Amino acid sequence: MNSQESAPFFSRPQLTNTDNPLSPQGRFGRLSSIGWYAFIHLITFFATIALSLTMGIFNLNSLSMDNQFINTLTGITGLGFVIILVLYLYFLMVITVRRLHDMNRSGWFVLLFMLPLLNILLGLYLLFGSGTAGINSYGPPRATPVWEKILAWLMIILMLLSFLASSSMLSYMVGAGELEVPRQVIQKGSEYF
Repeated sequence: MNSQESAPFFSRPQLTNTDNPLSPQGRFGRLSSIGWYAFIHLITFFATIALSLTMGIFNLNSLSMDNQFINTLTGITGLGFVIILVLYLYFLMVITVRRLHDMNRSGWFVLLFMLPLLNILLGLYLLFGSGTAGINSYGPPRATPVWEKILAWLMIILMLLSFLASSSMLSYMVGAGELEVPRQVIQKGSEYF
């Protein structure tokens, strides 16, 4: 008798992992969603830079934009940027729907992002709300791979560092007297024109 034929009888059947992270079905925990947000942002950033370099919009030698930027966007490059934008928005929506599923909420709540102020509250809810423990209406919880955890923590650390840097720069400018009342800022800004 072959040992491979008898193995399923004496051991647990292996469950096949059919979870596709880029599909709206399934769940994303907090770290998984932050990791995938970071991944999608990085891919979009590099795709935009690559398209800009390929089409000659951005020059690495002079670090400047093309003078005919608007004319360039009306051609094939504009179509490329639209495709990148549509894919970016689709994948952000998929990640958000999966995060809502983890909280046992319908994916249709993603439409709240189109309403002012509610989009901020929904973003905070998705960031700080805890997911459902165990199996919910959308399936079992998904294990977070190590690379998602690393990317998520890098994103969190970079966000905190950028917040601290911008607040310290603002504090320095207020203390040095560089920031004045808005009317004076407008007057000084309009002197150059």
